[in-house]
Amino acid sequence: CNRRAWLLRWFPSNSHTEHFFFDCVMSAPTAADAALDQALKEYRALQKEVQTLQASRAQFLTQLNENDMVKKELELLEDEAEVFKLIGPVLVKQEKNEASSNVNKRLEFINAEMKRLDSTLESVEKKGEEKRKKISELQAMQGSKQSVANK
Repeated sequence: CNRRAWLLRWFPSNSHTEHFFFDCVMSAPTAADAALDQALKEYRALQKEVQTLQASRAQFLTQLNENDMVKKELELLEDEAEVFKLIGPVLVKQEKNEASSNVNKRLEFINAEMKRLDSTLESVEKKGEEKRKKISELQAMQGSKQSVANK
């Protein structure tokens, strides 16, 4: 039984024999139960945040790889080569230097966002680890209380 105490109840019968039954009765939630529930909710929220941050990081990594490939392709072109940028359904002519500058700025921005995401992810994972340890401690305390109550 979860959060329940086993009680030994005696039920006299009409015959001369006594009957004992183990009955599982729900006990009121304690402060430790509430603390454990709250810690679990917080841990789950941290895990969802980690998943969201990892998804964002994966998206930025994809953009980083794409822009890095564009940069390498632009470096292979001659200075006089024509470069076109797709804006909506239209191809617009652009100077190679301007295109290279735009790609470099995007790479700088993406790298900065990746660093920010990495530090945030590290911080949230650290909080999650601390919360996991707290949950383990609370569960151990509950386990020791239950073993004492069962004796």
